[in-house]
Amino acid sequence: MGKLTTTSARMERSNRVSVFVTLLMSYLVVLLIPVIVFGGLYARIEKIMIENANNSNMALIEQAKQVVDGRLDEMHLISRNITSNPRLDALLKAGSPQNGIEHYNYFSFMQEMQRYRNSSSFITDFYVYLRESNTVLSPTLKTTSSVLFSDIYGYENLTYEQYRSDILHGVHFNRYLPVTEVGKGLNQKRMLTYMQTLPFGEKNHPKGALIMLIDERQITGLLEEIVKTNHGTIYIKDASGQVILSAGAASVSRVGKTPEDHPMMTVSAISKRSGWEYVSIVPEKVFMEKVNMVKRMAAGVLVICLAAGVAACAFMTYRAYYPLRDIIRFIRQAHPAREGAVRNEYDFIKSTMADSFGRQTEMREQLSRQTPVIRSNFLQRLLKGNVDASDMSDHAMAFMGISFPERGFAVALIELRDASGFIHNERESEWALIRFVTGKVAEEIHPFAAYSVELEKNLVAIILNVPDSQQCGLEELVEWAEQVKQVIELRFKTVTTIGISGIHTGPGCLSSGYTESLKALEYSIFTAYKPILFYDEMKQKTEVYYDFPIETEVKLINAMKSGDVDKAQDIIQCLYSNNFMGKSISPDLGRLLFANLLSTMFKLLNALNLKYEDIFGTAGKTIEDITEGSTVEELYQEVKWMFGKVCLYVGEQRGDSSSLLLEKIKIYIEDHHNDTMISLASIAEQFNITPPYLSAFFKKNSGTNLTDYLAKIRIEHAKEMMKDAKNTISHIARSVGYTSDVGFIRVFKKYEGITPGKYKETLHSLPSTLRNDHLNS
Repeated sequence: MGKLTTTSARMERSNRVSVFVTLLMSYLVVLLIPVIVFGGLYARIEKIMIENANNSNMALIEQAKQVVDGRLDEMHLISRNITSNPRLDALLKAGSPQNGIEHYNYFSFMQEMQRYRNSSSFITDFYVYLRESNTVLSPTLKTTSSVLFSDIYGYENLTYEQYRSDILHGVHFNRYLPVTEVGKGLNQKRMLTYMQTLPFGEKNHPKGALIMLIDERQITGLLEEIVKTNHGTIYIKDASGQVILSAGAASVSRVGKTPEDHPMMTVSAISKRSGWEYVSIVPEKVFMEKVNMVKRMAAGVLVICLAAGVAACAFMTYRAYYPLRDIIRFIRQAHPAREGAVRNEYDFIKSTMADSFGRQTEMREQLSRQTPVIRSNFLQRLLKGNVDASDMSDHAMAFMGISFPERGFAVALIELRDASGFIHNERESEWALIRFVTGKVAEEIHPFAAYSVELEKNLVAIILNVPDSQQCGLEELVEWAEQVKQVIELRFKTVTTIGISGIHTGPGCLSSGYTESLKALEYSIFTAYKPILFYDEMKQKTEVYYDFPIETEVKLINAMKSGDVDKAQDIIQCLYSNNFMGKSISPDLGRLLFANLLSTMFKLLNALNLKYEDIFGTAGKTIEDITEGSTVEELYQEVKWMFGKVCLYVGEQRGDSSSLLLEKIKIYIEDHHNDTMISLASIAEQFNITPPYLSAFFKKNSGTNLTDYLAKIRIEHAKEMMKDAKNTISHIARSVGYTSDVGFIRVFKKYEGITPGKYKETLHSLPSTLRNDHLNS
């Protein structure tokens, strides 16, 4: 017995050690993560600090560059003013002054130069050299080049001959000499020399030169702050790469090192305006001083944090293990038989909880198998109004997986009109699958909670829980319906029509929403099965009566009695426009209107003792087939065709030769209205009658002149062509039988009251629906 106890204790101690070590290693790994992140972050910070130092240095250079460029622009402006002075051109061509007038010209030019000098403090002095007379003019003096060089502005490193050939007689364009000592005695200064050949742009035979002297301190003063800040040196190079100026005392080799072999950091910027390059050279130890200080501080902090982290890991591991030990002891007391079957504490806890959860899962699965049936039954009763909303508890709703977080509710009915692309054998299993897919697609497309209910073979209801806001909720419903329709039609090859109710407050109003969505679906016959229909839109448009007065019915009967196909069909078209184009009526009322029209037709058939089968044959459609047409447009076309067929039959039975001749004449005019040669004489010749007889006959039987009738036919065709904005008035005139647009415009204005151009402009400024009404009228 003692041996078994010792073995068990050894196993427990072994397990404890393994768990303790595992916990400790886990904490150490967690500790290493911030250390690694710290290392990466430090590297990034170091890079950013270097970039910031670089950017700071570059910003100082850019600032100095902009200031220097501004001062150079002042100098160039003065240079342009001097070189473009009209007096200068005359002085360049003249020799030595011979009289008082020529001396006065020199004096006047010097006064103008004095005005230029006062406009800028950047230029120390400037003068103009005139080669023909070997004269030098400055704002304050007139002398020769030799006197100027020997007594005033001599160059330390140039002889007079070099000065004269290289500077005064050389070809220069905005050229600079490097800074050098200029002047004599106490007036000697380090100057930057600007040179410009005169006349401006002369390359072969210069007649003079403009020389400007800039004190080095004017530029180095702008760079002094950068030099002091960085303890470095700044060089300025001109566009040719020649160093013309430097600031700072250090001497730097071309490889970026001082003579003492200290590494240097170089930053440069080039001015697009002057072409000068500003080069800043800073000792690396100065540049990296702050970075190295941060590096030393970071290393010290890292060592301290690592030491503290290891100690904290050991302490937290010790604390984490003891609660685990107490849990194991508690479980072993409750399940003593399992003590020898475990490898360690975690395995023991895992197996115990797996047993408990397994039993709970089995019970939940048995219950969840019945949940879909319960939920479907509940939702159907809710739609039919057989559930009291006050009895709906949160617990029962949660059990069925139903949640209504919003106060607004709407019902959408999805009718699967054509599932032939998905269903092949018309089996119920296939219909069940497409209904299931439709419901799941509608539920999964958010933005709000949705629950599907299968109602009929091709009908699925969706309960939508939407925000209690009409505008916001309506926009979300439109987006949801479009997405559902697109997914079902594209992925599952099924054509759908979706009827959506208005938004109601509270689940108790779902039965009203269900009724509204049914009415919205019924309204689809008026829209040629528009894919998405809203009850609110239908409710606002629906009229409670249709327009078919007795006078219109009498006119229709008279037209049929006379066999006038055009008049009968025009009356039907007018009825269709009045009832369906300008307003909307309910689906039942629309079918009733077409049934009334068919009743009128049968009244005439009975009055004339005509049989339906004689006109339409034994295979003709029944009234039920006609009134149950798919859409209003199909019903309209079917009824219009039937009335036309009755009129033709009545005309044939009457055998009225005059009516037949009149109909043939109208058909001929309709077919040849675009012939420019058609006339009263040509039509009479076509039917072997005289023109006077044709004119009288047409007037008597149609009530209008043949010329007016032809003009109206042409105008109607012209109106149709005006629908296309690309058709010009000239093209339309030729297409309807006029040789020129002048005659067409005159006839059109006579019958319509406005010119065709104005009519076309008005037509295309209207919305599409009003445009069709305008054309039909």
